[in-house]
Amino acid sequence: MEFGNGAKENREIKISKDSKTFLELRDIVNRFDPVDLVEGGAPDDEHDRLTTEILMLLFQDSMDEIRDLLINCQIWYGYDPNDIKEEYRERFNSKIDRTQKEILNWHTKNKN
Repeated sequence: MEFGNGAKENREIKISKDSKTFLELRDIVNRFDPVDLVEGGAPDDEHDRLTTEILMLLFQDSMDEIRDLLINCQIWYGYDPNDIKEEYRERFNSKIDRTQKEILNWHTKNKN
C-alpha cells in the first residue's frame, strides 16, 4: 500500500520517536483487521496505512473522525461500506464501535 507523503513522513517520525506507540496501535488495528487479511495470513504491517492515519488523527485530537476512517478504509481494500448487506450491518457497526472505543481508551491511557 502506498502512503501519501505526509502520512509516510509521520509514520517514519513516529516510529523513530516512539515505536512502542505505533506497535501498540498496530496491534489494535490488526485485531480490527478490516477485511480479514491478517487473519488470512497477511504480514503484521498489512494495515500500517490505517495505523498511520489513525495516529495522525489522534495527534490532531480529531477523535470524531476515527469512526469514519474505520468505516471508509474499506474502500482502500476494494470494498464499499455502503454495499454491506443489511443482515451484516449490525455486526459491522459493532466491530467499528468496539474498535473505536478500544483506540480511544488506549489513547487516553497512553496520553497520561
